[in-house]
Amino acid sequence: ISSAYYLPLPERIHQRPQPPISVVDMRQELQAGNRSIFSRTLREALETMHAAGQQGILFIQRRGHSSFVSCRACGHVMMCPHCDVSLSYHQPYAEATPHLRCHYCGFAQVQPPACPACGSLYLKHFGSGTQRVEQALAVELPQLKCLRFDSDTTRAKGAHRALLARFSQGEADVLVGTQMLTKGIDLPQVTVVGIIAADGLLYMADYRASERAFQILTQVAGRAGRGEQPGHVILQTYTPDHPVIEAVKQQNIQAFLEAEIVERGTLNYPPLGRLVLLRITSPSLPVVEQTAQILASSLIEQLPETWSLLGPAPAPILRVARRYRWHLLLKGELSAPLPDLSGLSPQCPPQVSLTLDIDPLNLM
Repeated sequence: ISSAYYLPLPERIHQRPQPPISVVDMRQELQAGNRSIFSRTLREALETMHAAGQQGILFIQRRGHSSFVSCRACGHVMMCPHCDVSLSYHQPYAEATPHLRCHYCGFAQVQPPACPACGSLYLKHFGSGTQRVEQALAVELPQLKCLRFDSDTTRAKGAHRALLARFSQGEADVLVGTQMLTKGIDLPQVTVVGIIAADGLLYMADYRASERAFQILTQVAGRAGRGEQPGHVILQTYTPDHPVIEAVKQQNIQAFLEAEIVERGTLNYPPLGRLVLLRITSPSLPVVEQTAQILASSLIEQLPETWSLLGPAPAPILRVARRYRWHLLLKGELSAPLPDLSGLSPQCPPQVSLTLDIDPLNLM
């Protein structure tokens, strides 16, 4: 590409005003005795919206009911037998049989009646997902009709369009969903957007976490007020002073980008540096660790001065689908040519898989 152009879109379509964003500190809600996942501000906004015959969107990062299930007696957490992640609790509707599912490999099982470690009956569901939000709405605001829009409800062909058509035709007052809702959806009758738990986007083990959080929160906020009626966004968080939350509230994209690019430059991360992520996987933990050490030694001998090596180290999620994962990360200057890595694959045993990700979108 000989030249590049930055084309900003400073105004919304038809010059609609940006919806104001109210940040609610959920710590203060708890201190005031409100233990609901809905703040008082959000509840009032939904009630006012319903009285005016308008519609709303409730966004939460996760699908399912709860993020994980833990025993309150011994602390045991229900884990996937094939991955180093907790099983998510799913209950599509109040009368459905609860089950646990791994969102990485697809493993599923019925929730046991008692803790498999100590036999206690006191099992607690932690975290919130789309199913829990849907069920909480039915209990706390029963006058609101709700549709759920996530990968569990849109598996069938054409289900995305069918659900959005039902919502746009007024079959529901509130659409509850994940980041599938954040872009490509134009619903002029939506005046209220509630972000249930923004914190889940902020603390990911990835250098792009702030960028991704700002992008998603800004996009979902933009679903409000796209028609004749003005919109309002309620963002619920336990960390209202976080720089990303402040930037989203001020709706100042340029200021966020300028601050983020300074941090990226300090750490030599893209777009001001180059990254190459080497993912090494194997069914055997000793083999994958040993191979990672061998490849690291080989790289140290051949890397030019413009590149540095981080690792080897276990991946943030060590095991997925019965395969153990280790990472090597190469960091280079922006102008540095990619090093020759063609000699690495022959050094891997047959049961080891090596993949290279140039300027990876995530480091998970």
